[in-house]
Amino acid sequence: MDFTLDLQSLGWLDALFRVVLAMLFGFCLGYDRSIKNKPIDFRVYMIVATTTCLLAIMGNELYFIYQGSSNLLEMDILRLVEGVLVGIGFLGAGAIIKGEGQNILGSATGASIWSAGAMGLMLGFGLYGLAILGFLVLAVTLILFGRLRGPLFHESEVYHQEKKTKSEDKKE
Repeated sequence: MDFTLDLQSLGWLDALFRVVLAMLFGFCLGYDRSIKNKPIDFRVYMIVATTTCLLAIMGNELYFIYQGSSNLLEMDILRLVEGVLVGIGFLGAGAIIKGEGQNILGSATGASIWSAGAMGLMLGFGLYGLAILGFLVLAVTLILFGRLRGPLFHESEVYHQEKKTKSEDKKE
């Protein structure tokens, strides 16, 4: 393979659009987590979404370059996707901690960082509609249902205070 700055499977403008859109999606998802003081801030979301987008573009490029080649290289794009999502799963797992009693904290953050990576892959592969759909569903889940969680499940500040008091009473 010759050293080249030319992209084989798409133009630089399309690549730039995909990467910038992934960065913006990552920012929006991470911003929601940041304003709620969650363990992973918006920059990590931006890095994950942008990098996964670049990896997907790289996968497309490698497939385009080596398709029909007599080399022993076998391109399997799904391996790239699997590897990326497993790796991000470890990052998300780091955001999840077990609180007092049965409380698990950070699971929405862990899941949403994983989703940011998936959207980065979608954008990198040029699946704009699917990425936009995923972004909208995730944004509604984090923002709207995050606000409705308290009223729907009676999780007010009083509820959390009572729950904390009960767990402290059990320790005594």
